[in-house]
Amino acid sequence: MNETVKMLVVLTAICLLSSFALTALNQGLADRIAQQEEFFVRGPAVMDVFAGVPNDPLADAFTIDVEGTSWRLYPWIEDGECQAVAMETAGAGGYGGDVKVMTAINFISGELLGVRVTSHSETPGVGTRVADPSYLRSYAGLSITGTTFALQSGGGDIAAVSGATRTSTAVADGVRQAVEFVTQHQGDIPRWVTENR
Repeated sequence: MNETVKMLVVLTAICLLSSFALTALNQGLADRIAQQEEFFVRGPAVMDVFAGVPNDPLADAFTIDVEGTSWRLYPWIEDGECQAVAMETAGAGGYGGDVKVMTAINFISGELLGVRVTSHSETPGVGTRVADPSYLRSYAGLSITGTTFALQSGGGDIAAVSGATRTSTAVADGVRQAVEFVTQHQGDIPRWVTENR
């Protein structure tokens, strides 16, 4: 019995030490992981939807808290003025969970510049087809005021990828969130950009 108690104490101590070590490691790497995601995931998506951008939107990016929610904005600045903004949102309804999309919106034309999928957990070969640039190009040029960002099957203007309706719904939802945010704060965003430069 004494050996059993001794073994339980040792195993408990090992588990506690391992738990503390893993927690400390995770907290220590959190900033580095966030930087890597910014550089290797969101960065390429921003540069893709902002083809020809004159400034460095990653260097000019900032986070703004609006009504308790944090939004990371990547501005297109030309001649000292914010002309467009890109932002990442998480669209709900995907088969494997939320689908994160980067959406770029031009203030001057009131149109989408582009959409890219930045993160998903969808089924390879089926749901992942929504990340194909040939499908996402269908968003470019859509009006932010004259378009219903929902699937056609639900009364909207967005076509679904065949066999990936749920994932297509999530992408449309992510784009809709970005459009609603920009529409509601279109007058504020240029001021926020100026304040955060």
